[in-house]
Amino acid sequence: MTRVAVVGAGFAGLAAAVDLMDAGVDVVVLEARDRVGGRVWSEPLDGPGGSGPIIERGAEFVLDGYDAMRGWLDRVGLRLVDTGMSYYVREPRGDGDVDVSDMRAAAIALAAAPRQPGDSVALLLAGLDVRPEVTEAVRARIEVSCAWPADDLAASVVDHVASFADLPSHRVENGNQSLATALAGLLGPRVRLGVAVRMVGHSPRGVLLETTAGTDLVDAVVLTVPLPVLRELDVTPPFPYDKRAALDRMTMGVAAKVHVGLRSPAATSAVLSVPDRFWCWTATGADGAVLPVLNGFAGSPTAVDAIASDPDAWARRLVDLRPELDLDVGSAVVTTWHDDPWARGAYSADGLAALPGDAAIVAAPVGRVFVAGEHTAGEWSGLMEGALRSGSRAAREVLAELGVRR
Repeated sequence: MTRVAVVGAGFAGLAAAVDLMDAGVDVVVLEARDRVGGRVWSEPLDGPGGSGPIIERGAEFVLDGYDAMRGWLDRVGLRLVDTGMSYYVREPRGDGDVDVSDMRAAAIALAAAPRQPGDSVALLLAGLDVRPEVTEAVRARIEVSCAWPADDLAASVVDHVASFADLPSHRVENGNQSLATALAGLLGPRVRLGVAVRMVGHSPRGVLLETTAGTDLVDAVVLTVPLPVLRELDVTPPFPYDKRAALDRMTMGVAAKVHVGLRSPAATSAVLSVPDRFWCWTATGADGAVLPVLNGFAGSPTAVDAIASDPDAWARRLVDLRPELDLDVGSAVVTTWHDDPWARGAYSADGLAALPGDAAIVAAPVGRVFVAGEHTAGEWSGLMEGALRSGSRAAREVLAELGVRR
């Protein structure tokens, strides 16, 4: 029987593994962490085993067009719940008299602005005929969402992150990580936690893996580790020059999340701190009631350095930004990803150094080594949907290469 190893038990790896299993492949999933889900991580506010509201310490919102994710949820019997607020619309505070309508009008003008290859978001913003404080608010919105400074963001990102349409936002009931847990449940003992891959040796005949648990010989391998980890992985012989160059040109965004308990009921909300480059929101749960927690997300290295390094300082800033809320500052939980050894960042960003087609070059198989992950998903990069789509795409490539019929 054909045997394939999948490295990483995030959404990309689990989707690839289940698709391969469905095709009759003998698949094993090797995950360095002690849990599945990767950068999708759900747990109670008061810690593992607690009874507090479920918080998303990683990827959170399920948005319009997440068709692959909805398909997987249907398969495992999980459902989405409406958050009662919109990911796209955020009230700006902290930098002049700017409202959502100002930002929406500026975003429409920004998306329509002429651009050239190599233009940055900052350059497009500089050409807007709006008040400086409006420009700054839109810049903050884009930098937070992309987790990267506008000076080094490709102008094309405004087509995706400058939307202010009042569209609904969802989360998975009982946490987004429950999808990863359910997919791992389908795979059963094929998922091995606490096993890190140290070296991938490949030839036309197969792949030798050196792991913390020993060595393993397989017919093919699917690498689904995050971008920075993939760059540093020992692959022998090395990836060809074009793939290594594309990997080096790609950018990994820097972001952090905070969650603070609420002592009194609150309405749904979404507020952007323009000067601090973070936004925060309250959302409904499965019963339609607003969960007793304020969620926050800081994007860009500057914001994370200034705020996320000190949870108490971030909590105090939330108190200043949201005086209408009764926050339990002592309950604050901060999650960072740039210092996580198995992530080294939040998600990929469209930096200026990248060239058109880099994601496809990185995703292209090299012999019996296949690559998946949100950074290979093109227009879906940086998203849970992109991770799932990339995993299924890699599985199809493996089956075609090895001549396995579904």
